[in-house]
Amino acid sequence: MTWLAWRPATASALLVGTGRHVPPSSLTSMPQAVTTARTLGAALSGAQGVFDARRTKVVPEPADTRQVLEPLRRMVREPDVDLLLFFYCGHGLLGRDDRLCLALTTSSQHRSGGDPSPSLPFAEVAALMRESSARHKVAILDCCFSGRALGPEGHGIHLFTACGRTQKALFPPEGTLTGFTGGLLRILDEGIPEGPPDLGLSTLYDRLAVVLPTTQAPSTGIFPTGYPAPHQQTVDGSGHIALAVNPAHGTQRTPAGLRARAAFAQRLKKLTEPSPATPVPDPAMLPQLVHVLADLVRDATDLLGPFDDFSIDVRRNHAVVTGTAGSPERAAALLSALVDALRAKSSGHPALPGVERALAHWTREVSRG
Repeated sequence: MTWLAWRPATASALLVGTGRHVPPSSLTSMPQAVTTARTLGAALSGAQGVFDARRTKVVPEPADTRQVLEPLRRMVREPDVDLLLFFYCGHGLLGRDDRLCLALTTSSQHRSGGDPSPSLPFAEVAALMRESSARHKVAILDCCFSGRALGPEGHGIHLFTACGRTQKALFPPEGTLTGFTGGLLRILDEGIPEGPPDLGLSTLYDRLAVVLPTTQAPSTGIFPTGYPAPHQQTVDGSGHIALAVNPAHGTQRTPAGLRARAAFAQRLKKLTEPSPATPVPDPAMLPQLVHVLADLVRDATDLLGPFDDFSIDVRRNHAVVTGTAGSPERAAALLSALVDALRAKSSGHPALPGVERALAHWTREVSRG
């Protein structure tokens, strides 16, 4: 069953960006933070978003907690709200008992085991959000160590974080947006051709979980091949909450849609292969890749024809991945059918040698089994 996303009738959002730091702060400036918060706010309250611009507020460069908590408190007190969203972009700091604190313009990392002062502990934000009568509460955190919000601190709140408990959220120094929210904004802008009419939180998470680790990140020595994977904590059916309409809905069987789906399949394929960031790939990715390629083969063959270069390439990739996923017999059968079709079309078809080599490989694998 494919679940459709739920569009809230009334939604309020508070977006905070802290990128400028002044004494006594020693934190590195992050000029992308405010731009990121404003751009996301505009996307969520624009023509494709579910938020009303009158209920969407951006707080740039807060110097004290009141500048964040007072507007949030006003939103919490609003009656008849379906969705309350809080977004933060900036430095994430470790406070007492290693809890997550959100940096303000004058924050410095405290070294004696207490909370950085001044700073905004995420636990205070979460506690205030829980006072809201809104059916759903969502917090999107684009900061280092944001995964520390997952668990008891974020109880009752759908959490979408840029990274895990011990990771740093990365941003390109030369860019205008952070890696995590920049990726989210690109999906909201471009859409998902094979996706549902509306882009729900879990749909966005699933997409970002593939896109971010396969997007070149700034060289830090920690994540040499991509950005950290996002994390998500759902509350009941909160993963089905829509943030925006899907602008690419209905284009999955167009040439542009097929190309976008193939590009996503290539990203997914990278996550099935060992790399410095993932020495042991997640085995759950392979069945997903087989499914994505099988659908792509069907639609490409119907739309472009079985002998289009794109269709042939997708068929070969689907067969090879099927074998890698543990079905060498099925891989050999798929490749054999493709070889027969290409030979019947033309004995000199340029794709034939590569497909024949793949068939020979999986035929040997079947004999070894």
